[in-house]
Amino acid sequence: MQKVKLDDIAEIFSGLSYRRYLDDNGENFKVIVQRSIKKDGELSDFEELSLKGNIKERYFSKENDVLMKMTYPYDVVCVKEENLIISDRIAIIRLKKGNHPDFIAHLLTNSHIKKQLHELSGSEKMPHTSLKEIKQLELVIPDFEVQVKYGELLNTLNDKIFEDLRQVEYDRRLKDAILNDLWGKYDEI
Repeated sequence: MQKVKLDDIAEIFSGLSYRRYLDDNGENFKVIVQRSIKKDGELSDFEELSLKGNIKERYFSKENDVLMKMTYPYDVVCVKEENLIISDRIAIIRLKKGNHPDFIAHLLTNSHIKKQLHELSGSEKMPHTSLKEIKQLELVIPDFEVQVKYGELLNTLNDKIFEDLRQVEYDRRLKDAILNDLWGKYDEI
């Protein structure tokens, strides 16, 4: 195990301020915005926008990018889909070789990291962090093989959580359907 600053193991920069690139006659792009990054590493709900086509390559997602919201609750995701535009107020973390992206993404959701971010953000009403603060986050990381094993284990747990949540939602809808069916039978009387 070694203690490192995030800046030592990754290139870190902010996403694109896409509003300057809006163009009704431009190319259509999927854009990762704040709401796209969900708790427990889920990535969905993209903006579909027409933008000018002269966007730098660095703002397009690459497989295994780690993205972190720069506003509370600082949700984190490891990207698997390429060529999505990453918007501003999202830190793009491109790891150097020897660091496993799934593990680092999970590690960045840890309470020790949340505590560091809370201490850095001060007492603002809407807590947020800066790239400078994200770069200074201190991580304790094991060797690569251990990172891979923990990354796989934590991904499996996330998959189980997502499936459990889907089942709960299905059960809620079923309950509503049963009650609505009963209500409908009452109206027929």
